[in-house]
Amino acid sequence: MFLLSEDYLQIRKTKKKGFGVFAKKRIKAGTVIGDYLGKVIKTADYDLENDKHGLYLMLLTDEAAVYPDLKKPGIHLFNHSCEPNCWIYAYLGHTLFFALRRIEPGEELTISYLLSPKSENCKHCPHDCKCGSKFCTGTMHLSEDKYQKWQKFQNEGKKKTEKVKFTFGKNLPKLLNYPKIIPKNPIYAMISST
Repeated sequence: MFLLSEDYLQIRKTKKKGFGVFAKKRIKAGTVIGDYLGKVIKTADYDLENDKHGLYLMLLTDEAAVYPDLKKPGIHLFNHSCEPNCWIYAYLGHTLFFALRRIEPGEELTISYLLSPKSENCKHCPHDCKCGSKFCTGTMHLSEDKYQKWQKFQNEGKKKTEKVKFTFGKNLPKLLNYPKIIPKNPIYAMISST
């Protein structure tokens, strides 16, 4: 679900990555752009064959994930980039997307999918990166050292956030109130150190 009004965002087709989300107006650093909503499913029950049509699963906990309604526009349309301009923020059991830096009109809004290092489960891996950034690794999978660093960062963050309240098979409900901006977040320091 987008939290910014329609006059800030545009969904359009990209050359290589399907649909993407683009800025129509300048977006300030720290601005909360949306909440990843959808049906809560058991992660263990997820069929990896669904990834052939796009990667839409967002983990909530080790056991639960959110799968969005693909018929509705939303932040699930953010494409992966090895040099993202947006990031995720755990807030009251929800996953918010926010701008890491100022985003200019016409720029695509992107995020790192933070996939674990390639494994046996990804033999014919559909997770090739097509971001085209100068730092592109060619894959949406993190290297082992970056993944370990991300896991450590994420585990520290989990200690500071509320437990996720959800029911399997039901949609994750909207929050009553959302922050407008994420002014200070340890991710800024983590990203600048990589």
